[in-house]
Amino acid sequence: MRVLVTGWFSFDEVIATIGDELGADVVVGWLTELGIDHDVAWAPYLGRGPHWRDLDPADYTHLVFVSGPLMDMPLLQELTTAFAHAQRWAVNVSVVPDDARPLFHQVWERDAAGVARPDLAIATTTPDVPVVAVAFAPAQEEYGTRSQAAQVRATIEGWLGARGMPWFELDMDLYDKPHERFPAQVEALVRRADVVVSMRLHALVLGLAHGVPVIACDAIVGGAKVSAQAAALGWPVVLRAGELDPATLDAALEHALSGTLGDAMAEARRRGAAGNAEARAWFVQQLAEG
Repeated sequence: MRVLVTGWFSFDEVIATIGDELGADVVVGWLTELGIDHDVAWAPYLGRGPHWRDLDPADYTHLVFVSGPLMDMPLLQELTTAFAHAQRWAVNVSVVPDDARPLFHQVWERDAAGVARPDLAIATTTPDVPVVAVAFAPAQEEYGTRSQAAQVRATIEGWLGARGMPWFELDMDLYDKPHERFPAQVEALVRRADVVVSMRLHALVLGLAHGVPVIACDAIVGGAKVSAQAAALGWPVVLRAGELDPATLDAALEHALSGTLGDAMAEARRRGAAGNAEARAWFVQQLAEG
């Protein structure tokens, strides 16, 4: 017995969803537990394994299609025709009006007329990974040719994509058409991140203010306000233009998440409080001298 696990993630012609892959992960787990030989067929654009069109159907006794709508369409007809000799099962599928049920010997519907069952993704247990909040900076034309913002952003984005890290963007602008953006919204997102990667001064400051380690990325050759603010707060995890690459970002992430930066975080907040007090005293003095 040998099983080929397929789904909408097996076709170049469509874009599958995360839920499709999670459902397949559950079925693969069952097969592994049962000691049944199996492969997963992937669309070439995903680059994760063999494409079913490149495999010999005679090598498989069973074809299992997992998750998503079950539609009588050319792609499923091509797949099931290629594996006409095999037992064909559809698992965790939505049976829609253009019913493809006749293409399969057995169907386990997650929903159909009069049927509603839990989706298989509810049983997944993927490993926990750090969530990264990223604050990009624009070109910062005030620095002229010293600004490498575009290159630094591209390096960070490529690094995030290659590592498959979950991340979201911290937009620091006060207005996001058609709505205003408020500091409390940004701060709430910062608090929910495990680490902040920041090309912006204020995302660096907010990360440290809320106890979230920061990888400060200064996009200005020779350093500018991001580096200066990190120095003012005594924060050690700083990468400057010309230093950023996947290896230095990997090392900075490991340092940021190492659990060894508690003292530096406390020092940053201490320096911040002292700096605020000093600025307030100066301001009061200016008022008095009026």
